[in-house]
Amino acid sequence: MNAVSVMDIGTSKIAVFVGNRGINNTLNIIGSHTQEYAGYYNGEFVDEQNLYKDITNALAKAEIDAKTKIKKLFVGVPADFSMCVTKTFMQNFGDKCKIEEEDIYEIYQQANDLKDNDKYALISCAPIEFTLDDGRTVLNPVGEKTSRLSGEISYIYAETSFISKINVALRSFGINVVEYLSSPLCENLYLLSQKNRDNPAVIIDCGYISTSVSITQGNGLKSLSCFSVGGGQITSDLSECLQITYNEAEDLKKQIILSVVPQLSDGYELKKQSGTTLISMTEANEVVADRLEMICGLINRCFDQVNKKDLIKMPFYLTGGGICFIKGSRDYLSKYFGVNVEILSPPNLCYARPNYSVILGLLNSAVTQENKHKVNKFLNFFKKITKR
Repeated sequence: MNAVSVMDIGTSKIAVFVGNRGINNTLNIIGSHTQEYAGYYNGEFVDEQNLYKDITNALAKAEIDAKTKIKKLFVGVPADFSMCVTKTFMQNFGDKCKIEEEDIYEIYQQANDLKDNDKYALISCAPIEFTLDDGRTVLNPVGEKTSRLSGEISYIYAETSFISKINVALRSFGINVVEYLSSPLCENLYLLSQKNRDNPAVIIDCGYISTSVSITQGNGLKSLSCFSVGGGQITSDLSECLQITYNEAEDLKKQIILSVVPQLSDGYELKKQSGTTLISMTEANEVVADRLEMICGLINRCFDQVNKKDLIKMPFYLTGGGICFIKGSRDYLSKYFGVNVEILSPPNLCYARPNYSVILGLLNSAVTQENKHKVNKFLNFFKKITKR
């Protein structure tokens, strides 16, 4: 089976994976490379001048590892460069009729309010749910007979400025066939089964300098928000408050255990050039807890438009490499929100860690899309958008 190539542009690293579908619907990775770079903050690249060099370097090394030439690339669009809009609709057909793909395509087109907006390009439109005239809800109404169709559609747009910048880098590398995917949506579809998406669910992806908060249902996102605070700020806090280097703070963060009540004499052993130093567990835990409190508060703001009674019924999930590896972080979030927060990791033996959730989600969606036997009008519509 031909390999598919995907690229994830994170807040501190650019990852390129090349793979295909393995046995039992698994993902087979045949090559990869992760490139550190300056990242982005508040929706702006920190070092745009070197961005193109970092992207091409990641692609070149992934090609070497995979022993193949990348001719087509799927690129994930982070939440920081995205916008999610949900639209409700109702279509009356008069007499009962059999729903065709063209009917769904027409509904998608009519409900797309931003189709003529130059600042955004549509990269995904997917159903939250469709409701037939007999009250049944379905994800795919094609083939059903009904006189009325209503429901909710999720549209995800990418900033055209983001697409333009990435296209420049890719063309300089010789890649002219590019399709853009929503990183949060691909991640959610990969991590949660269809059954777990029948009802709304919250996924919090806390990365290095950015955190996204999405509510997913059906095959789409009901909402998507983000803010520029993540695990990197926890490291900076430890470095500044405890007067240690940034690298030492990273090592200390790996030892943090928030789920215990330390005694005054308890401490974390930190190896420094001058020897081993004992860092107060109480002080270190307080620094981490203070920043987690801030992150939780910012997450809570993302729910301002959500009915609180509905929110407490939703399962909460945490993923990403920002805070998942801090022992006790899940319990801290559970206590703050008053719900049981579960950590989600990819169902892949070699990459079963939360920091691989996005890149494997992108690869899963890209492989699925490439392996479709029949390309319909709907897919052609998106190809026209993503290639421009």
